[in-house]
Amino acid sequence: MTTENEVTTDDVVPAANTDNQEKPTEENGNAAAIDLDRVHIKNIPSFIGFKQFKKILEKILGDVKSKKVRHMSDYAYVTFDTPEDAQKAIKLIDGYEIKKCILSAHLAATEVKNLRAANHENTQPAEQKTARESVTPLANEPYEKQLELKQANSVKVMDKLYTQLNQNKITGLGKQVDFRKRLQTILPSPKIKEYRNKCEFTIGQDLNGEVCVGFVGGRFAKNQHFVIPPVDVEIVSTQMMAIVKDVHDFVKESGLSPFNEFERKGFWRLLTIREFGGDVMLIFTVFPLEEAEKTKEVQQILQDRFLASSTFTEKRYRICSIYWQEMVHISDAPNFKHIAGTPYIYESLLDCRFRVSPPAFFQTNSQAASVLYSTIGELCGLNDKEDVAEPIADSDGPPAAKIPKISDEPEDHGTVLLDICCGTGTISQCLLKPIEQTRKVCCVGIEMIVEAVEDAKQNAVQNKMEKCCKYIAGKAEDTFRSMRYHLPAGFDLRKSRVVGVLDPPRAGMHEKVILACREMETMKRLVFVSCEPNAAIQNIVNLCRPESRKYTGDAFSVTRVQPVDMFPQTNHMEWIIQLDR
Repeated sequence: MTTENEVTTDDVVPAANTDNQEKPTEENGNAAAIDLDRVHIKNIPSFIGFKQFKKILEKILGDVKSKKVRHMSDYAYVTFDTPEDAQKAIKLIDGYEIKKCILSAHLAATEVKNLRAANHENTQPAEQKTARESVTPLANEPYEKQLELKQANSVKVMDKLYTQLNQNKITGLGKQVDFRKRLQTILPSPKIKEYRNKCEFTIGQDLNGEVCVGFVGGRFAKNQHFVIPPVDVEIVSTQMMAIVKDVHDFVKESGLSPFNEFERKGFWRLLTIREFGGDVMLIFTVFPLEEAEKTKEVQQILQDRFLASSTFTEKRYRICSIYWQEMVHISDAPNFKHIAGTPYIYESLLDCRFRVSPPAFFQTNSQAASVLYSTIGELCGLNDKEDVAEPIADSDGPPAAKIPKISDEPEDHGTVLLDICCGTGTISQCLLKPIEQTRKVCCVGIEMIVEAVEDAKQNAVQNKMEKCCKYIAGKAEDTFRSMRYHLPAGFDLRKSRVVGVLDPPRAGMHEKVILACREMETMKRLVFVSCEPNAAIQNIVNLCRPESRKYTGDAFSVTRVQPVDMFPQTNHMEWIIQLDR
């Protein structure tokens, strides 16, 4: 349905091509400031929204696929995979008419900004916080005080969740003070210093213009971009700091400058370090060089320097894997190239061993991850214990329904664990490993990233769990419809106990997945894991709202919320939310 101010693809008609547009050339001095794969489109009707513009653009481009679209009212920037695709797009777009507006298209000029421009003349330079202040804002507080602050913040989020649930006419909440009882005391991290197993260090310049490998200290929106050295940041290990120092020295010696995002010049972008005990992987992200031979030379020097056996005795670090990634734009898809050492590194959790590839997600605090996964298992009710928390009956609400324990379920049909957004299978394998020999259980993991699914399958083989763990590449909402075909023999969705675990990205889960969870009637328990509780509220509300034409299936209820401190010395934490119906 469209309103009088909306435009559909049928409103787009070809107009006479305009060949007289100004094209940036060396003669007009713009050649050095052009993105060859990015197109600037002008004269877009201002009443067209982003979604409408994308549909119109797809119709115009046909087989030419865009990679990134930035639409700002009456103009837009569109990035393509290759300069050739950008030229094809210009020919197709330039001169098209939409509602009497004729589009113009040409290669986008690169915006050049002053790296250290002050807001006003004769003002003081940008204030520089230390890395300790920026990265670990709670570092000066005793750990017990940090936990108190996070518990108090959890109460605030619970109150916000209660308000949202109440506004959506969700019954059985009781009074706000009763709803708070569902929040448990935050679980501490076993390790509070040097716990980060992955860190990304920007390679750039500090406020004095010197090469620096550390953390970003300025904001692009304020025309500031500088790097802070990672001094006195206790969550970073001693070995990582030794590597950062050596990379800093190497960058200075290389003669290649750090990449400048404003001027679009330079080479070195980012250093990523993944560290699991004795296994350390380095990932160097760079802006591509024009000379292939120079690139090979730099890669060989990296290999000789950082894989040398002398690094352990002389520099106190040991590298076993090096990857290379070339990136033109920040939005580019990952393209990791293995250049030296082993292709994978490994980490162990709860008697399971997992291989880790460059793009694979893994909890950044391994010891706290053991606490997190054990707690998820308890809330799922998968282990032999029968102390699964009963729902708390609210004083002013109706009595909460009893949630059956495993012992109340027929053993012959077993339990099916649905690991939604399973990644490399860490949660499901850690949960099932202790009980697979004594209980009838299986797991079906669902993940959109194909490479992650392959890692999950290999991890299952390595942990001798390939018979009870199956992983599928695809969308959860699509896979649910054919779930019965993926179950091992002896399990039946109509009779088996079904428990779901949903561990979405920081921003939350797409609404289609939430709807699919509601529609799966046999899923009586769902454990939702969130590293950003405020962002999870809308998902939780949609799981709990009354049944309607859109939200089919019985509603869930929030039974228990368990915070876990995965990120000591920062304001962040993890929430495990148990939902039942």
